[in-house]
Amino acid sequence: MRRALGILVGLLSLLALAGCQPAARPTPAGAAASAGAPVAAAPAAQAAPTSPPRKHLNVAYVAPSETFAIPWVAKEAGIFDKYGLDVDLHLVPGTPRLVQSLIAGDFDYAAVGASAVMRARAGNGDTLILASSGDYFTFKIMANPQSGIRSLAELRGRSVGVSQIGSTSHTFLKLLLAREGIPIEQVNVIQAGGNPEAAAAMLSGGIDASAVSGIMVPSAERAGAITLADGRAMKVPSVNGALAVTRRHIENDRDEVRRFMRAYVEGIHFYKTRRDETIAIMQQYMHGLPWDETAYLWEEGAQSYKELPYPSDEAVQIGMERDLDPPPTNMKPSDFYDISFLQEMEQDGFVKALYQQ
Repeated sequence: MRRALGILVGLLSLLALAGCQPAARPTPAGAAASAGAPVAAAPAAQAAPTSPPRKHLNVAYVAPSETFAIPWVAKEAGIFDKYGLDVDLHLVPGTPRLVQSLIAGDFDYAAVGASAVMRARAGNGDTLILASSGDYFTFKIMANPQSGIRSLAELRGRSVGVSQIGSTSHTFLKLLLAREGIPIEQVNVIQAGGNPEAAAAMLSGGIDASAVSGIMVPSAERAGAITLADGRAMKVPSVNGALAVTRRHIENDRDEVRRFMRAYVEGIHFYKTRRDETIAIMQQYMHGLPWDETAYLWEEGAQSYKELPYPSDEAVQIGMERDLDPPPTNMKPSDFYDISFLQEMEQDGFVKALYQQ
């Protein structure tokens, strides 16, 4: 447990440094890190534009998780560069906070939880989902082994950590409590500021349980944390790991979004087909997580990512009914996403060519 907690403490120190930067221009996370030999660029599936106009982009991700790993892969494998995109990556914990920054124009794209993106859209915002990392929640609810908690029903009156109220982790907790017939008011919900902080507080005994995902899961398991619920194993529907943008950004430069999305889909191909190189990249952004623990997370992602990452209409519809209060009666799932770029790649054979190599 001491080793696992030490990993999380190191992570929290790095997150604290990142959090001291202004929201509009956080310090790039992982940009200068190295995990060994340079990663070779992914092979081209279909010729990228001969000399695409160079474009600088700021792309944010909400947590060091396999769910948000594709921008890391596309950057470090040289895929963004191939499409004429000079991308800086930024870690911005807290889904509501990141969505607000996206709307404000601080970032061009955000890899983030879908619930806050959908709330913003339902509230007359111009946020849109371009892709999804999967169709189920990847969070787990885990309890400190000394807490005595062994089931969700035992969370009544106990403290449970989430990143922020309104975040994906908070939504997951509310959903599971509702299934157990437990009003959220009967649980002491603690806002930790980020998912790593929530997990660290749980492992240290500061709180009884927390929502846990990504980099924190293997460390928490090694420390003996008790898994009370697993969203992926339970197949709890959710738009997992949304790639979000604003409608105005698409309207301002549709060609740039097209190039970004092709790089993103090629990044998925790299992730799924070049295991060891991808794990090395993930280690850079997961702050030196041990190889075996990173490999565990890689496997989780490889099972979730679709070759064409279409958001599921079923998951969007459930999200509308479950996460939006009140649920919008004048909107349908397609109002929350733009899949035209994915459709173009499906129709012109881009993805087929990728996986034939």
